[in-house]
Amino acid sequence: MIIKKSITLATLLFGLSAPLSADVVEGVWKSAPDINGLVVHVRAKPCGSALCGVVERAKDRRGYDKRSSAVGKRVFWDMIRQPDGSYAGTLLEPSAHQTEAATMLVQGNALHLQKCEDASCDVLIWTRLR
Repeated sequence: MIIKKSITLATLLFGLSAPLSADVVEGVWKSAPDINGLVVHVRAKPCGSALCGVVERAKDRRGYDKRSSAVGKRVFWDMIRQPDGSYAGTLLEPSAHQTEAATMLVQGNALHLQKCEDASCDVLIWTRLR
C-alpha cells in the first residue's frame, strides 16, 4: 500500500513538473534563415527583472559559422512575463534596422515571436537548441 502511494505521488509530481519546464524561455534559440540565408543563435537570459536575447553565433545557409556584425547584439530586451504566460517587450528587426514592440510565447521547443505593425502581424518561429 505504501509503495502504491509513493508511485502515485511520484507520477503526480512528475506530471505536474513537465508542463512547467515546457515554457522556459531561457536557453539558446535558432532563428529561421533571413532573406540572405543567415541563421543566428540567440541566448535568452534574465537581464534585471526582464529577459533579453543576445546573438551568440551566426551561420550561413549551409550551417557553417559566418562572420556577422549581429554577433554580440541584443535582438530582444525588456521582455516582461504577462499573466497569460507570454512575454512582451522590444524586438530588433536587423534587416530593417528598427525596433518594434513584440510578444513571445514558448510552445514546447518553439519560440513564437510576434510583431505587429498597423493592422498586420508577422510571426517568427525559432527552435530550441539547448
